[in-house]
Amino acid sequence: MITMSKSPTRKGGRPSKQTDEKRTHVVTIKLTDAEHADLKKRSKDAGVKLAEYVRHGAFRLTIVSRLTEIEKEIARGILNLSSDFNQSMTCFHQLKLCSAANKLAAVVDRMFDILKKLRPNKETDYVCKNP
Repeated sequence: MITMSKSPTRKGGRPSKQTDEKRTHVVTIKLTDAEHADLKKRSKDAGVKLAEYVRHGAFRLTIVSRLTEIEKEIARGILNLSSDFNQSMTCFHQLKLCSAANKLAAVVDRMFDILKKLRPNKETDYVCKNP
């Protein structure tokens, strides 16, 4: 009678990840049906799983913080001057004071450049942009 010795059995499947590569934390977000469908479609179009798509988006984007109260007050003050500026420009042009109008326009352009630095995209309170 012949006896066969068993070879050590190996566990099937993928090898275990190293401890520093394992993901152990879960973040839950609530989405509307439309948002969820949009995310699923985008991840499918990209050819990745939904979790990987969201993870990639979360770590590849930079969110610019909202304006502070002081910055909001400064921006509001400057924007409130726009009607005064328009009236002044109209008056300058009617009086044929083009050089003064050009100087005033240059000053206002500089003020708006400062505003753009405070708030790069005036349509939203924060801006997502690729680094």
